[in-house]
Amino acid sequence: MLPPEYRPAQVGIAIIILGIVVLPFLLSVQAQNTINFLPTDTFSIPELDGSINFAINGSCRSAVLENNTWIFRGLVLNNSQTRGNLQISTDNSNITITDFRSNSAFGRSQYLRYISEGQGVQIINFGINSTTNAADWMVTLNRTQFLTAGEGWYLQRDNTVVVNGQTGNITVIHYTYDDPNNSNLPFYEQHSVALTIGVVITVTILVAALISIKTRR
Repeated sequence: MLPPEYRPAQVGIAIIILGIVVLPFLLSVQAQNTINFLPTDTFSIPELDGSINFAINGSCRSAVLENNTWIFRGLVLNNSQTRGNLQISTDNSNITITDFRSNSAFGRSQYLRYISEGQGVQIINFGINSTTNAADWMVTLNRTQFLTAGEGWYLQRDNTVVVNGQTGNITVIHYTYDDPNNSNLPFYEQHSVALTIGVVITVTILVAALISIKTRR
């Protein structure tokens, strides 16, 4: 048995080892709650004769088809580091999403690019809670043609963008001049990994500090 003066240090080492063991487990649990998808995965909308694919790999917290609309929460593509929410439906057309970003740059809060096949309708909602108007949005066709609100697309009162009768490479952008770090995701979802690591590190530092003080006494 160790002398009493060494016991606090022994306890501290045990707690540090426990933190090192628990942290990967917590990160693993978080990873298990993530849905991964590939370009070969199709999100169909049978009643509307529409489908959605992604051009690159990605993941999301959940993906649910509700009222002919696919609702993606915590969506992120492998070419982006930011997660966001996306509700999207397509009627009589097949689309392939090539890019999706949320708060990717100051002044550009939400950004969606997709290729549309079939002159149908795409309905897009980023889950924005604040009031917006058509001046806060931009919709382009084939990256060079700017579509005027009311001609090729229109904005509904709930911030839903409806693009109709367009084929090709379509980009939908919502601009905002608020703090770019704000997101339509809950804070704990935005920073879950950082929070987990922060808690483990903080506990370890506090325990080490208490052991140091007690040992000096």
